[in-house]
Amino acid sequence: MEKDVRIASALITVEKHNANIQRVNQVLSDFSDSIIARQGLSLPSHHFNIITIILQTEVNTINSFAGKIGRIPEVEIKVLMHKCLKKNEI
Repeated sequence: MEKDVRIASALITVEKHNANIQRVNQVLSDFSDSIIARQGLSLPSHHFNIITIILQTEVNTINSFAGKIGRIPEVEIKVLMHKCLKKNEI
């Protein structure tokens, strides 16, 4: 049975002086095979940073990624998934 693949965008906010940024980077590295784009933006006047991620992978992988990021203190994540695509349509 073919697995459904989705395109997802994730918005990650990280408190400016968060000691856990290495944990965020480790999770991003662990999921690098699923990440097709990444952009970071520092907002010093708001005391946080924004990382945007575009993923192309199965729903379970997207959920696992979001769960691992979301469990890091002072880090928030929101994910938006596009409709399902079959692997052979990509």
